[in-house]
Amino acid sequence: MESLDLYARIEPLIGFYEEYDLLYQRYLKLLQPLHVKSILDIGCGRGRFLELLRDEAYEACGIERSASMLKTAQNIGVEVSQKELYEFPKNSFDVAVAIGDVLNYMKKEELREFFLHVKDILKDGGYFIADVNTKEGFEIADGVMLNTLENEVLCIEASFEEEVLKTHIEYFCKDISGYTRESGDILQFFHPKSFFKKLDGFSVIKSYYHSMFSSANEKEIMVFQKR
Repeated sequence: MESLDLYARIEPLIGFYEEYDLLYQRYLKLLQPLHVKSILDIGCGRGRFLELLRDEAYEACGIERSASMLKTAQNIGVEVSQKELYEFPKNSFDVAVAIGDVLNYMKKEELREFFLHVKDILKDGGYFIADVNTKEGFEIADGVMLNTLENEVLCIEASFEEEVLKTHIEYFCKDISGYTRESGDILQFFHPKSFFKKLDGFSVIKSYYHSMFSSANEKEIMVFQKR
């Protein structure tokens, strides 16, 4: 099983729904003064932010690579697909967002290409809003988490070294024949704000720290404008 779909399986055991709803509310507040209409949610997951955008009368759609999360999003009635950015016509959206570490899953060379595609799908003067984990946020994630339920056991071991967070997942689920085991690894990469300031085609016009699980500045939300 691909790591994305494995993560989709274990997400209910991890929880953090309230913490992410607070992050989504932060994004909604950032959108309000921009007076925009069309929005693309990149890596939209289960579609929760698309639901909130729909409630606020935005014209929004999302893209998601995990087949499991895609199905969940489709079941709640939001517009979502497995399209790649380059499949959208140029100048399609007022805003694109990437919420919840999406950028941290890419290496620097991948990010440069990603931002070129984002630039293409945005209208002139359009905005891209995204959050990244700070170094402090990665250091907090370093460690082991064990969650045991009646028929499920989840163990997550994360190690942050040389600006890379490697997360190993072990998931056990009990059925009539015993326990089945699934495992996978996820890599995330630290990127300083100075890297994003040097990207072609965008200016970082605002940035904000955001705390998810502690008083630390675990995330930095950046507002980019296409130039």
